[in-house]
Amino acid sequence: MPQMTPQLLAHAVCILGATQDPQARPLIEPLLRHHDPDVREEARRTAAEITAPKPEGRVHKS
Repeated sequence: MPQMTPQLLAHAVCILGATQDPQARPLIEPLLRHHDPDVREEARRTAAEITAPKPEGRVHKS
């Protein structure tokens, strides 16, 4: 199976973060030690986004 390029992997991690689903965290944590610095940074941001407190108030659902 071909491997993802670092750019594509970082983009996939970003999409996981957009879900804000805590179940995605085990998929992201190993990427905090990825060899590519861009992937590590996106994994760090995504992990923070998933664990950040949710805003109070109205939430728009499409």
